[in-house]
Formats: sequence, structure tokens, C-alpha cells
Amino acid sequence: MGLLITKTVSLMTDIKPCAPSADRNKQVILQALLPLLSDNERIFEFGSGTGQHACHIASALQNIIWQPSELSDKLSGIRQWIADSGCSNILPPVELDLSLQCTSEFVPTMCYSANTLHIVGWKMVEELFRCSASMLSGDGKLIIYGPYKVGGQHTSDGNEAFDEQLRSSDPLSGIRDIAELDELACDVGFLKAEIIDMPANNKLLAWRKPG
Repeated sequence: MGLLITKTVSLMTDIKPCAPSADRNKQVILQALLPLLSDNERIFEFGSGTGQHACHIASALQNIIWQPSELSDKLSGIRQWIADSGCSNILPPVELDLSLQCTSEFVPTMCYSANTLHIVGWKMVEELFRCSASMLSGDGKLIIYGPYKVGGQHTSDGNEAFDEQLRSSDPLSGIRDIAELDELACDVGFLKAEIIDMPANNKLLAWRKPG
């Protein structure tokens, strides 16, 4: 599976794409991010999907700069969302594929992603962490929203069923365990994650580089 993100499904093909899940979780994610953000953050988003998170968060926080990224076939939809948002603090989306070694000219203070780690293979999870660590300097943050296992166990029956569905479609995908992600994060230079519980059995994980 050579993709970064396919976490959204367009409701129609002749208008800009829309992910209902992004509409449901965008405000709670924004509220959870607020205590973690410094003034004038420069945020690189892995797997921007439709661009709904980028537009919602950037419109609420005019002092940040947001760099979306996605596979090439998703970029036009993101451009539509940005144009309709009127936000001047969102940069044009850039192409990025985690099945390849990723690079970026953008220098972020924070990297962000939502609902990505469980739909890509482990090699692409590793690349996301490696790429984030290479882009971020001291005290930089990597913040990722989604479902996770804790101590090898699912946090709900719904997450367990979702994990089985994911693995039946792609054995390389699946809900990741926080301990395994922490080990990976520490290997590339981050501290262990701050864990924030979110609605619908999701969590927001925030890793920091030592300042």
C-alpha cells in the first residue's frame, strides 16, 4: 500500500471532498491542542486528507502557519477547502508519500497527524516519526490523534472490531500500541508521549524533543 492517507471518503465526486469524521472531531481536537501550542507555531501536517482539520484549526488560530501534505490525487480537494476557508495562514499543500523517504523545505515547530497510523504499514509509521524528528529542532512537538492500544489491549470493543476490519483488508495496517510508538519515538529522539484521552475511545499523543 503505497499511500500516506486514505482516511476520508468523498460524499460526492463533483464537489470538494468531505469527511464526516473530520467534522465530528475537528472541534474537540482543536480544544485539546490549545494547551499544547505556543505562539506562532509552524505546523506540518502529515496526511491532510480533505484539508478540513487544517482549515478549522488555522481559521481559529490566525497566528499559526499550517503546511498540509498528502498524496498527489488528494491535493486538489485540499486546495478547494483552503480557497473556501479564506485562510491566509495555510500554505499550498505539498505532495508527500510515506512509502518513500520524505523530505520538506518547510521548517516546523510542530508536526501533526490524525487517523493515519492505523491505516498504513509499520514501515510508513517509522518514516513518519523519522521525518518528524529530522524536521523538528529542540523542543519540537509531534502530535498524533487516533485510536490506540494500551498495554497490548484495545480500549473498546468497537476499536477491536475496527482493528480486525483494518487487518482483514491490509495485514500491514492496524491500531498501534502506545508502548511500541513510544519506543519508536525514543529511538528517533523524542521523549515519551503525553497521553490525552479524547471522545469515542481515541487519544491525542504528544511527543516532544528535549529542549
